[in-house]
Amino acid sequence: MSPPRFTPEFKDEAVRQITERGYSVADVSARLGVSAHSLYKWVNAVKPDKTDQQASELLAAKSEILRLRAQLHRSEEERDIPKKGRSVLCKGARVKYRFFNEHRHEYRVATMCRVLKVARAGFYAWLHQPNSKRAIQDERLLELIRDSYVASGGVYGSPRVFADLREAGETCGKHRVERIMRNNKIQAIRGYKSPKTVKGRPSILAPNRVNREFTVDAPDRVWVTDITYIRTWQGWLYLAVVLDLHSRGVVGWSMKPTIAKELVLDALMMAVWRRKPKQEVIVHSDQGSQYGSDDWKRFCDANQLLPSMSRRGNCWDNAVAESFFSSLKKERIRKRIYKTRDLARGDVFDYIEAFYNRTRRHSHLGGVSPEAFERASI
Repeated sequence: MSPPRFTPEFKDEAVRQITERGYSVADVSARLGVSAHSLYKWVNAVKPDKTDQQASELLAAKSEILRLRAQLHRSEEERDIPKKGRSVLCKGARVKYRFFNEHRHEYRVATMCRVLKVARAGFYAWLHQPNSKRAIQDERLLELIRDSYVASGGVYGSPRVFADLREAGETCGKHRVERIMRNNKIQAIRGYKSPKTVKGRPSILAPNRVNREFTVDAPDRVWVTDITYIRTWQGWLYLAVVLDLHSRGVVGWSMKPTIAKELVLDALMMAVWRRKPKQEVIVHSDQGSQYGSDDWKRFCDANQLLPSMSRRGNCWDNAVAESFFSSLKKERIRKRIYKTRDLARGDVFDYIEAFYNRTRRHSHLGGVSPEAFERASI
């Protein structure tokens, strides 16, 4: 029996497009390339059964219990927040904002702002620019300090670096330079230099079979894969993708709240189910622990996949995957923070399946989408 064309994760996101995000079955069918019959079947499979009057009364009782629990939870928050935040009660707003950011997964932001008497809009503005003007100025000075330090071969301490800055026209104080260097662990080297980590070493688990040859003349010859993360108020959402170098299309993806090996295995499994390659496929990745796991190697061996790995610390060896993540974050995610992982998951799903693969014009493909490029190359 051949494996199903659509994974359960794909079906769940397609159903949410209809039941939660307001799209019609016809719209979702056209955008995702799924038949309307299949979509109706998926939607009906998750519809709750009709309940009788007794079940309705039980549901109302449960709703009342949930309401009372929520009210109790708010009361406990209003009691506990001043206790935990006693060290910031008399501090400035920025100090309280840091407290909010550290505890917003434990308490609601609106409650913390009300209890500690801080404007909620100010906290969200602080999230986009958490540094004060002085901190921003320190960052600018840090770049100048590093330039002076590197130019000296690492032998300048704060007095000589301060002299370089004054000569360049900066008006900062000597103690400020000393503080910035101390906080960033910049100090003059005395005697022998400490050994540094050597980057660029080839992987001992799998050779680099791609060697930056990112132009492939046929589909399902070389796939590249990588992981990125997306900010939400509930915490990080990790995204793993598998791209075909021929069309630059996303042939497999997975999103999970953890960065365990199952994240990359599910993305690769989706690629295998969708593409059903007839010949051996090179799968190129970095040297992350997920790609070096025994489960990853076993899955590749069982599905005619040939692992390939970049050199350590060299992002250019996997530039296509890095470029896709850059496009995703610039064109869709930008600087936003999603309220929930589910909202982030739905937005990324829409970008990959409805926009990037089917519509977005790709400069490497002559201004056509990955799917259009594959159709033209058949």
